[in-house]
Amino acid sequence: MPKLKIVYTGGTIGGKRNPQGNIIEEDLKRNTFVKLLDRKFPSLHYDFKRDNIQLSSTTPVKKFSENIVPADWSAIAKSIYEAVQEGSDAIVVAHGTDTMAYTSAALSFMLQGIKIPVIMTGSNYPMEMEKTDAIRNMHDAIKVALDRRFKGIFLVFSGIDNKPSDIHLGTRVRKEKFYGNCFRSVNTDMIGAIRRKSFIETTERIKIVNEKLLNKVTTLNELKNFDLKNNVVDKICFFKIYPGFDPWSLEYMVNKKLPRGLILEVYNSGTACVEGKYSILKYIEEINSKNIPIFITSQHEGKVVMDTYISSKEIKEAGAIPLKDMITECAIPKLMWALGHAESKKDVINLMLTNLCGEMED
Repeated sequence: MPKLKIVYTGGTIGGKRNPQGNIIEEDLKRNTFVKLLDRKFPSLHYDFKRDNIQLSSTTPVKKFSENIVPADWSAIAKSIYEAVQEGSDAIVVAHGTDTMAYTSAALSFMLQGIKIPVIMTGSNYPMEMEKTDAIRNMHDAIKVALDRRFKGIFLVFSGIDNKPSDIHLGTRVRKEKFYGNCFRSVNTDMIGAIRRKSFIETTERIKIVNEKLLNKVTTLNELKNFDLKNNVVDKICFFKIYPGFDPWSLEYMVNKKLPRGLILEVYNSGTACVEGKYSILKYIEEINSKNIPIFITSQHEGKVVMDTYISSKEIKEAGAIPLKDMITECAIPKLMWALGHAESKKDVINLMLTNLCGEMED
């Protein structure tokens, strides 16, 4: 009897519109959801009956995702770990879309070695709206969760009522817009997609697009013992470089808040200002001397290359460490996680530069 656990954490998927038209928080009523799912996708209902799938749910956190904080990542990870220990064979996490990419990355590091699918999804519109995408997204997430080819944390999303979902790796995905299919895999192809083979075929199938990355993540999880590692240290600083960025902000934050780590999102070519009063060089040197690791990500796509321009070389020589092709949405939770599991600055750097969950190139 396969066991499927729904981990509900809040968000639009379980919300509703108030008389003023605003989306407000509401409980995701499982019976209502199951009825809507059965009505829209009767084939899944038959699959549940045929395979005798046992459905259960839990709510470790209930918030709109803009209010999710690192401690909530730990609570969600703990609930997933407990579900696995209780014998769950597949897990779907219902989550708000705004910060889902951050949560999916955080869970990837906290639940390394997991041997079952953990699929995150959400919706653009509440379940009770006529043209909601919530039922489509949940259907597709469950379909992927019941496929044992997936071992790890993935994000499944369509955002459009009548269009099947894409499948993204949890450490490689970004929310790019407010509407429609708003998630995209960055610096890699998406893992897969749910598609029909032809226009006349009604059965939707899971098509693997990036078999190499899927196999890599599977291997990384199979080689590790599954354990809960959900300690986080959220005392970090993040800055996005822009023309006129005052590097004094770096010094102020370091002196006032004493962060344990820092991330700079620089221009695509790995550069930032290194001349005049806006130069960041002496501040990087000073922060580095205080035993605080400084990491570099790119503002858009691509690998951070620090050996093309003089300015980027100087930034690297001052002590900033490029994170290859890791995206910022992954680097932030990974740094918090690394700080919670490292004994020294060197350990933090080693963890950040190691491909643990498919988040970067080897």
